[in-house]
Amino acid sequence: MIYYISYFFFKTLSAIFFPLKVVGREHLPADTGFILAGNHISNLDPFILGLASRRRLSYVTKDTLFRNKILSYLLYRVDAFPIKRGASDFRAMRETLRRLKKGLPVVLFPEGTRQPAGGTDKKVHEGIGFIVSKSGVPVIPAYIKDSQKVLAPGTKVLKRHRVTVVFGPPLRFNSTQSYSDIAHEVMYKISGLSFQSV
Repeated sequence: MIYYISYFFFKTLSAIFFPLKVVGREHLPADTGFILAGNHISNLDPFILGLASRRRLSYVTKDTLFRNKILSYLLYRVDAFPIKRGASDFRAMRETLRRLKKGLPVVLFPEGTRQPAGGTDKKVHEGIGFIVSKSGVPVIPAYIKDSQKVLAPGTKVLKRHRVTVVFGPPLRFNSTQSYSDIAHEVMYKISGLSFQSV
């Protein structure tokens, strides 16, 4: 119930502050698990991907947000679960794999945290390579454009601006590829979608 209340709240917020243009939604699997991997330029990005995909998603979320009891309660009920940043969190990885094997889509940001839009020095975490290799599910790359113009890092005030989301074709990898190679190729495919968002 809380998930769908949140969905319609952000859908209303989108209509007012960030009308969405979605490209490539046909690439999203309709009833199987997959990894939705996107760039990360605003705190709105997880919600934007949820609105753009129209499927109920699970979210890997930094553990510091779960310290507040009320927020923690809400996060768990919108299918978010915690991960420790700056360390190998095997508990979070196991939970991610469990959900994928149940046929659920999971949102992952290869950069781990927000990065400046248009930056060229992208830091990519190998954790997504591990998850991709062990799960065997397809990766759907997603490029989000201009969400930082709606909610800039460090601010709490929304400004109206159109946001574009581009979904790319599914990516599949084999077990012989290194976690690092997988992670960097996913990020490369995400960046490549920026040309379709113009």
